[in-house]
Amino acid sequence: MAKKAWPTGIRPSGRGIRIFIYRGGRLEYSETVEGDPYASADLAAAIKRREELKARQRLGMPLTDGEVTEKQSFKALCESYLNAQDAVGIKRSTLSDYYNILSGFWMPEFGTWQAARITAPDILKVLGKWSVSGKTKKNRLGPLSGVLSHAGINPNPVTGIRIRRGQRPHIDRYTPMERDRLLGKLEGQPLVYFSLLFGCGLRPGEALGLTWADYDGAKLQITKQITRRRLSDYTKTSKRRTVRVPTWARAILNQHNTRFSGKHIFLNSHGGPFLDTDTLNDAWADAHRRVRIPYRIPYVCRHTRASELLSTGVAPADAAKELGHSLQMFLTRYAEWIEEFAGGMDESRFEGLPPTKNKQMDMKP
Repeated sequence: MAKKAWPTGIRPSGRGIRIFIYRGGRLEYSETVEGDPYASADLAAAIKRREELKARQRLGMPLTDGEVTEKQSFKALCESYLNAQDAVGIKRSTLSDYYNILSGFWMPEFGTWQAARITAPDILKVLGKWSVSGKTKKNRLGPLSGVLSHAGINPNPVTGIRIRRGQRPHIDRYTPMERDRLLGKLEGQPLVYFSLLFGCGLRPGEALGLTWADYDGAKLQITKQITRRRLSDYTKTSKRRTVRVPTWARAILNQHNTRFSGKHIFLNSHGGPFLDTDTLNDAWADAHRRVRIPYRIPYVCRHTRASELLSTGVAPADAAKELGHSLQMFLTRYAEWIEEFAGGMDESRFEGLPPTKNKQMDMKP
């Protein structure tokens, strides 16, 4: 059955019809009206309502009494911006990050200001107060830029700000001996969990979200994750992938006592999925103390898997796919290891193919 083509700016929303109005490629206004989106009369009424709003927009009239303007306080604009992002359905985790950044870092500085008063020097002054990496500063600028664009500030003062990139930090990893010693001190669910992190390079939230239906005895289907104590039916990159489980990790996974529960692979004491990694991480920290290995966060298991794949000759494109990275991200993050493991290869591979000899090349001067 062909997918229904909805009119521009009209979509079904629960038991109503949502209307979207855009300006310059960004959402300016949305509302949900009562009605059945599959009923011709209700759909026609929604289309008429949107045409009225578009006419007001062309005349420069406010779409509603509470329309966003640059004269509103920055705090009010932040609330309006977050509501607009929620309306277009961005990930809950992303929306939470935006809220935390705006409320924790920008509202205390600009909360009572009018949007038009915020300049690039004001923003740079705030950035100068933070002893954080350039990447963190850049991440905090993103939601601020979104709020000011939402207010219609043109030019946006964030646009001209450039954050100097610092040197990319060295990415740590475990040696095979360290991995074996740590796993040797784990048992039960922590053993299974960290075996999958080491063996498959899963992100912690992806491992928590696994069910036995995702496992076919050799491979895992990564389709969801648990983040911020909530199960989401999408991965960090919003792309599903298939991950091979090494033979040694399969042996551990196949003996796990939740195997025939028909539920999540990792179950808490109440029979539900783990919503966070606190208990598992406690066992991880204890294992480091017992074998006297410097502690590294669990995410280093994922880096170790990337290193392992490269060291055994897996092509970067295939390794990136296995870990759920884009190739560009994988090359950027693990460039030093690619060079390290390529160092032992025959240098003659860079010679390429010699040109075919011809009469002109054979002629003596």
